[in-house]
Amino acid sequence: MTDQAGGEGSREGLFAALKNIVATLIAIGRTRAELLVTELEEEKYRLMSLWSKAIGAAFMLCLGIIMAVFCLALAFWEQRVFVFGAFAVMFIGGGLLLIGSLKSQASQPSKLFRTSLSELEADMAQLRRRAKEAE
Repeated sequence: MTDQAGGEGSREGLFAALKNIVATLIAIGRTRAELLVTELEEEKYRLMSLWSKAIGAAFMLCLGIIMAVFCLALAFWEQRVFVFGAFAVMFIGGGLLLIGSLKSQASQPSKLFRTSLSELEADMAQLRRRAKEAE
């Protein structure tokens, strides 16, 4: 009769341990999901800020450059074809440099989710250590 009671007690202990493990895994998953959401929100706000500043800067620079080209063309009216041609070459060259820069930047890997992935790797290492200790 004591064997049955001891057997049931160990089952309850095993069940409680499994419940604790599942609860721990769920808590870890929830924490990591919250971290991912936070990183996505931060990245979204950062990109929105960058894009709005870039669009504003590009608009202002374009207007300034157009005005400068027309001022030079008016100042050197006799050579206006040369002035417009020289600026056309400069604009095309600048555009090609920007395209090259965009290609090199696009080929670099993104840093998004690096923190989350490193935390998940640390969690996995800790779970493996605990599993080895339990053996």
